[in-house]
Amino acid sequence: MIKNVKLRKGLWSPEEDEKLMRYMLRNGQGCWSDIARNAGLQRCGKSCRLRWINYLRPDLKRGAFSSHEQDLILHLHSILGNRS
Repeated sequence: MIKNVKLRKGLWSPEEDEKLMRYMLRNGQGCWSDIARNAGLQRCGKSCRLRWINYLRPDLKRGAFSSHEQDLILHLHSILGNRS
């Protein structure tokens, strides 16, 4: 029998972020709907996947571009130009 669990919507709490971060660092990726359930979150798998990919990944770089990155962007733009 499948339980009808009400899923949370809206902003993530710091506690939810911590649960997802702890689970992912310990167990790695897998089926996102299973991750949501096994991490003890009342979120859908898609919500957990997007939160991890866009906000919580340890290798996610935030902030301004470095001068090397800026130079690379300008160099590639001079070669490729604007493309639609």
